[in-house]
Amino acid sequence: MPETLKPTIDQIKVLSNASRLQIMALLFDGEKTISELAEDMGITVQTVHHHIHTLLDAGLIHVKREVTEGNIVKRYYDVEEHMMDSSGVWHKLTPRQKRKYKLAAMGIIKAMVNRGIRYIQQSQDIEHEVGWVTLEKVPFRESTMAQVAEILAETSRKLEALKDEDAEEEITVLISTLPG
Repeated sequence: MPETLKPTIDQIKVLSNASRLQIMALLFDGEKTISELAEDMGITVQTVHHHIHTLLDAGLIHVKREVTEGNIVKRYYDVEEHMMDSSGVWHKLTPRQKRKYKLAAMGIIKAMVNRGIRYIQQSQDIEHEVGWVTLEKVPFRESTMAQVAEILAETSRKLEALKDEDAEEEITVLISTLPG
């Protein structure tokens, strides 16, 4: 079962930036270099470099390996955790910090949707069904949130079992809780 990252207040503050949260989301998919992250995100290598060092300093990511190609050293960054649970420190955050974190999280969702749209626009033919969406609203109570956490953990375990390193194409399965 994948480990769950239970971030500290300081780590939540670091993740309240949409670019850093997007980097984390990309690294949840697997190790990447700064150049690969910059290409995936459509931002400069220098900007990614800055955010990578902030995430390293916060202890949220690590250098998984280094590869030397000629006189260039490529560092591959990774996170071990596949799920993030901020509920343990949520009550300690200010309303402004909560708002920034929520907006950053929603920015990640928007970026993932945009990536899917670009994929569809660039594809000549799509063999599999994409774009299936389900939306369920549940009461915001502690008991409900505990049940939702169990459902999400079980779903994550089942999705992990479906992974295939040799697959020619992949789909992104997005599981999230959103306010409202």
